[in-house]
Amino acid sequence: MNRITQLEFHGSILLITGMIMVLIWSFFKAEWWSTVFGFLALFFLIEAIWHYAVADYKRIKKEN
Repeated sequence: MNRITQLEFHGSILLITGMIMVLIWSFFKAEWWSTVFGFLALFFLIEAIWHYAVADYKRIKKEN
C-alpha cells in the first residue's frame, strides 16, 4: 500500500471514529462527562479532514 492510500485509509478510520463519538455524545449530552466524547469527536473529525487534505496535496504534487 502506498503512502497516499495509507493516509486516506487512516483518514477514513478517523472519520468513522469521530462519527461514532458524535453519536455517543449526542445520546449522553445531558451528562457532564459526555463533553469528553464531544472534544474527542471534534479532534478526530479535524484529523480526518487533515489526512484527506494531505493525501490530496501529495496526489496533486505527484501528478505535476
